[in-house]
Amino acid sequence: MEDNGRLYTTVMEKLKFEPRLDVSDILVAIKGKSDIVVLGGTVKSYVEKLIAENAVKNIPGLKAVADEMKVDSSARYKRSDVDIAAAANNALKWNVMVPEDRIKLVVEDGFVTLSGSVEWQHQKYSAHKAVSNLWGVKSIVNNIKITPIITINSAKVKEQIIKEFERNARIDASKVRVEVDGSKIVLRGSLRNLEEVDEAIDAAWSIPGVSAVKEELEIQ
Repeated sequence: MEDNGRLYTTVMEKLKFEPRLDVSDILVAIKGKSDIVVLGGTVKSYVEKLIAENAVKNIPGLKAVADEMKVDSSARYKRSDVDIAAAANNALKWNVMVPEDRIKLVVEDGFVTLSGSVEWQHQKYSAHKAVSNLWGVKSIVNNIKITPIITINSAKVKEQIIKEFERNARIDASKVRVEVDGSKIVLRGSLRNLEEVDEAIDAAWSIPGVSAVKEELEIQ
């Protein structure tokens, strides 16, 4: 892994290259032995927090990104909880990937909590994404539960996930071990960066009947 000075420069270049970000109020610190990046400061919206975090995830050797950025709560960007709740309900209602009337939300001082149950992880993610794009949202707690109606086939699930890894040219399937515990998938082994870890998790979630995915993957 590169030293702290070079890593800092790499992170800042990544953030500045992202056209959807205003990096003027974003702070970067390097912790540990040059393998943990802490993002601080302020951004104008919650979705910018996600963009900044994702922008640095594929840096080789990076083991973790700690997102300590705050959403600007000044009057210029502030919205009332009533306005946020109304906008969030509409965003969920008009999103074709979110099951109708399955999601509930609570808004308190710009902090949104999602609850309810869906059959697929991508539906839970879609609900989160729909709300994350709204002005005034400071943070989202996604408590939506995954309750599949399909029973997982333990005998085939490992093979299915490994094949999905092999179809993804970025993931070295030989370095990931797949374990099945009921309807839960456990991933162990090592990958090159955090972006690959996310892709491995997405592959596991793509299997019908999966209710939880636990990753214990290390970064090479």
